[in-house]
Amino acid sequence: MSFVDRPDSLAQAAYKSIRRAIRSGDLTHDQLYSENGLATEMGISRTPVREALIELEREGLVRIAPQRGFQLRALSSEEEQEVFALRALLEAFVAERVAAVVTPDAVAQLNALLEEQERLVDEWEPFLACDEQFHLLLPRLVNLERAHQIMVSLRGAMWLMGSQALTLPLRASEVVLEHRAIVEGIAAGDGAAAARASRRHIKSTAAVLGKPWLGSESSDDPLDAFSKAE
Repeated sequence: MSFVDRPDSLAQAAYKSIRRAIRSGDLTHDQLYSENGLATEMGISRTPVREALIELEREGLVRIAPQRGFQLRALSSEEEQEVFALRALLEAFVAERVAAVVTPDAVAQLNALLEEQERLVDEWEPFLACDEQFHLLLPRLVNLERAHQIMVSLRGAMWLMGSQALTLPLRASEVVLEHRAIVEGIAAGDGAAAARASRRHIKSTAAVLGKPWLGSESSDDPLDAFSKAE
């Protein structure tokens, strides 16, 4: 499902709506949801809701139970570990690419989002939306469409793990500081610094959520686990 700058189809609108509900915690793991009920709530037919759910199932976020409805997937510990490792590798790569071709306009866009997120530290749902916007803007700045699509899927998996811990007052402020370190590296054209800041941010997020980290406690790079095993 491609989201370019054109009006959303009903299926795309349903996809985004369901995904927002996962992010906010309005949908929970312990319940089976009705496609018809969701379609009625959204004021649309069942067909676009079904199309959206098929896409979300493809991304590994929901399970469709034929003739019964759908429910959120529960990630295994191994999947959670994989999500954080992939995020660290991919987002560090993206940050480095952005730093290599940085423009004043790109830095201005990123700083504007940081200012907005800092303003929202006490409003958890808008804060999370702004957090997602920040991360997904980075690949767009350098036209990395495939990276953007993968990051969208990984962000969805993050919300399956629960997001409330990320909005505690102290952690919310830490998130803004960690994002600022990424932007500082990008603005300086220092790809290595931007990549390091990105990996540290992902590692800190894993720690706050109490999720496994692929690698040693002393390293921010999940690839270290593989190099030590060889």
